[in-house]
Amino acid sequence: MRPKTITLICAGLVNAFLIYRYFSTLVTEGDRSANGFGAVFLILFLGLFNAALFIIFFVKKTPLIRAGLLTAVFPIICAFLFSLLNGGSMFDEGSGGGGYLWLLMITVPIGLLIVVIGLIVMLVKHLKPKEGL
Repeated sequence: MRPKTITLICAGLVNAFLIYRYFSTLVTEGDRSANGFGAVFLILFLGLFNAALFIIFFVKKTPLIRAGLLTAVFPIICAFLFSLLNGGSMFDEGSGGGGYLWLLMITVPIGLLIVVIGLIVMLVKHLKPKEGL
């Protein structure tokens, strides 16, 4: 199997596990009103996760831009996964994954810098005269 296929199969398993984990918690705890907020973040996380995989595997021209976007949202992904697996709120610094969100102060500027460098590299390559014409 190719590495791309293995990674996409693993991504499908992550999606299935997170959806199963959310709905099994909803059924066992029975508090549907409190889980609406978690559902929104589950949908947002799965959307970002799948969009990032799509960009990584199917958009071939801008690796620095992809790396910058992934760097910028990495603490959000960590906080969500920590709170989903251990319980609690992703914004709670004491018992949840809220401590990861403080890393946004570091990763967003670094990610933005990588995106800007990627855009400059892409523009320079695009505007460079092609030889052999």
